[in-house]
Amino acid sequence: MNVCPKRFSCCWGLLLLLFWSPLAFAGDAPLAGDPFAEDSAPEGLAQGAEASADRQSSNRIWSSFVQKGWLESRNQLRLRDGRAISTRQRLWLEGGYNFRTASTPGGAGARPDITPSLFLSGRLDADMAAASFSDDVNDVSAALQEAYCTVDGQYADFFVGRKMVRWGTGDGINPLDLINPQDHRDPFSSGRSDNRLPVFLGQAAFSLPAVGPFEALSLQAVLVPLAQVTKVPGPGSPWETPSIRHIRQAAAEGRFALEEQDLPSSWFNDGKYMAHLSTTLHGWDLGLAAFSGPRNSPVLASMPDAAGRPVVRPQSPGMAAVGLNFAKGLEQSTLRGELGLKPAYPLQVRGRPDFERSDMLEGVIGLDRTFSLNRYLNLQYYTTHIQDAGKLGQSCWAHGMTYEISDQFLQDDLKLGVSGIVGFSGQGWTLQPYAEYKFGDDWLLAFSIMLFGGNGSGAYGQYGDSDFATLRIRRTF
Repeated sequence: MNVCPKRFSCCWGLLLLLFWSPLAFAGDAPLAGDPFAEDSAPEGLAQGAEASADRQSSNRIWSSFVQKGWLESRNQLRLRDGRAISTRQRLWLEGGYNFRTASTPGGAGARPDITPSLFLSGRLDADMAAASFSDDVNDVSAALQEAYCTVDGQYADFFVGRKMVRWGTGDGINPLDLINPQDHRDPFSSGRSDNRLPVFLGQAAFSLPAVGPFEALSLQAVLVPLAQVTKVPGPGSPWETPSIRHIRQAAAEGRFALEEQDLPSSWFNDGKYMAHLSTTLHGWDLGLAAFSGPRNSPVLASMPDAAGRPVVRPQSPGMAAVGLNFAKGLEQSTLRGELGLKPAYPLQVRGRPDFERSDMLEGVIGLDRTFSLNRYLNLQYYTTHIQDAGKLGQSCWAHGMTYEISDQFLQDDLKLGVSGIVGFSGQGWTLQPYAEYKFGDDWLLAFSIMLFGGNGSGAYGQYGDSDFATLRIRRTF
């Protein structure tokens, strides 16, 4: 796909905006809810929205909703051939608004019976380099990210809209993080940033009375009426795996027919349902979870057509999961773990485009610790057991470790670290050294290198030719 000069002009226009610091609507005062501020809290956004409600009506909508945002230039270079795989220029805006209601008797500090609120976030992207590889990415795109309404009550909170739901205690691998799909266009993102996509859902959280030694009981339920799943990378994408590439080549040679991915299409029948019960017991945070719905990552399935020729189609079969998680604070450390059982879980058969079902048990346990003030260590050990691994052409046990080590220098403005994953059962490994430097409260300069290695058929080794470097410049307002 050729890139014309007009498209480059849009990219450079956003770059110029990045260095245009006196944004008229941003102001010079710090914004409530800024995630880059040191002591930000989730409720800060709501507090800023309440304060802005007292301003003049002509400024009320803009001041209430545009609480913060940022401009970022992120550029990724593939080390193998020096080709840019992403030159994403992004404008991000988000904000919220609290609608005041009457408080219950009890003085000025009494909590309202019901507090409705609204949260919105959206982005405008230009990425000519990624668009030149495949049709997965457009030259210029705009999208509404999260957009949901919240109703906070004394004993229950309700959420409706496009939202992220992050469950699990693991920092690298979470067996029960099953609601939001992965962004197939940017699966490794910066290597450490979130690469999940929000989905339309309804969520309820109930505060329950304490029972015996169990404190702070709460029950959460999530309904996704039409599941969203991870899509297969398009032809030519930098993240097209060797196995998918070989499948497409074989289909082009006429050995079988390859159809488009079968995405969930039936409301509620193809929905996701999850419940989570959490409590505190003698200083331990404990949780139980149950899930039912389509598998996030697709598998290949094949069946013969009328002429007897195999027809292959990526799909996301239904699955179920139950699990538990725990976390315990130990002075400057946190011990955390998670265990998930997935009965009759759909798994890809090695060497042929089909899947089989087998019970699978996943676990992760880890420790993170802060030494002195800023030196940080995080180690997470994970393991997987597949009961009927023989019919899948896989081994019964697989295990490995995720890690991150970092420290801060120059009055905490410079952060240096390394993170990654090491598979002990042929999955391969990743290694990402990184550096982040903050200029005041508004500017961030970050550089990282993402390296892959190991067996070419492993989960991470298959990306051995995709090592890349990332440079990010961000202006927060």
